[in-house]
Amino acid sequence: MNPTRTLSIAISSLVLLSASGAWSDEENYISDSNGCKIANPSPRPNETVTWSGACKDGFAEGAGVMQWTEYKQPGPRYEGTLAHGALSGEGKLTLPDGSTYEGGWLGGRQNGQGILRSSDGGSYKGTWKNGRPDGRGVLRAATGETVEGVWKEGAYQGPAKEP
Repeated sequence: MNPTRTLSIAISSLVLLSASGAWSDEENYISDSNGCKIANPSPRPNETVTWSGACKDGFAEGAGVMQWTEYKQPGPRYEGTLAHGALSGEGKLTLPDGSTYEGGWLGGRQNGQGILRSSDGGSYKGTWKNGRPDGRGVLRAATGETVEGVWKEGAYQGPAKEP
């Protein structure tokens, strides 16, 4: 199996809460039972969310736990910080299949240092920008194959060059 393809598939599964663009209009938010708004770039039918943290000016803010449900089934769970209703700061997102991303977030997308662990046992640890690997990182396939190098906008560029 091509480990860079495995990474692409795992990243695709994490775009549930980090879709394209900023959240600027009312239809891109969902409110919890307390009326606290949370960014929702990909609305789904019969979807609800709970948020355990603070609400500032009507938006989820600070540290807390966010749990999505769809048709009363547990969906993604996020433990970490939000700013203006979007994943920002440090946090861990866990998907129903067991895949996780733990690390930095900015505006609802993976940003900074973080590690993605896919449900098949593969992982990518390194630098992220705008929801994609971007910079130095190490990809480990579930088979044990390892690719270390540099990524740009999610695409492997080659081995890292020493400065």
